[in-house]
Amino acid sequence: MKKVAISLHATEDFDPDIIKGLKGLDYVHVDVMDGKFVENKQNHLNIFKILKENYDIPIIGHFMVKNPLTYIDKVIKYTDIFVFHYESGGDIENIINKIKKLDKKVGIAISPDTTLLKIIPYLNKIDLVLIMSVNPGYSGQEFIWETPDKINLLYAYRHQNNLNFEIDVDGGISPENAKLINVDILTSASAILKAEDPNQIIKLLKESDENKKKK
Repeated sequence: MKKVAISLHATEDFDPDIIKGLKGLDYVHVDVMDGKFVENKQNHLNIFKILKENYDIPIIGHFMVKNPLTYIDKVIKYTDIFVFHYESGGDIENIINKIKKLDKKVGIAISPDTTLLKIIPYLNKIDLVLIMSVNPGYSGQEFIWETPDKINLLYAYRHQNNLNFEIDVDGGISPENAKLINVDILTSASAILKAEDPNQIIKLLKESDENKKKK
């Protein structure tokens, strides 16, 4: 069974009740954007504290920012997995080491145009790889259909090298394409939050590999 993360933006007017009543969530995934790494800007970091005070669900912080190192101390107390982009231009080793020293998990995200070869040197040091299946910055985009092939390569590399990082995918996820994606975590916003029955969508996402197992 796959894990499911609900994706939320770090908006100024964030209301924690937006996920009230959702069942079966494994993570809350918070998108932080600085207006530099991507055009959109949503970086109200108080969302992390609000979520921790209202829900007992692990938080993945996804930082689409130019200088992730400057965000760590501001949110790490309320974050379970700190995810930053390979493309951010920061000192990757330094970022990983700082988060690890604070006894938290760390992940690297890669945009659709970034190849897996770029992150291979870090795969034995991190806890999660976030594969973007849309271009970072906005919700509601169409799923990029080359993504499953990319994920399959990463899954095979993990198995062949006996590594333990989790694989997460974010962007345009639906119960239909989830069946084609060989990951540990499915991250979704629109498919869940805009559904008539959000809990049914969560259930379908979590069980999206069950039919394959039964064949």
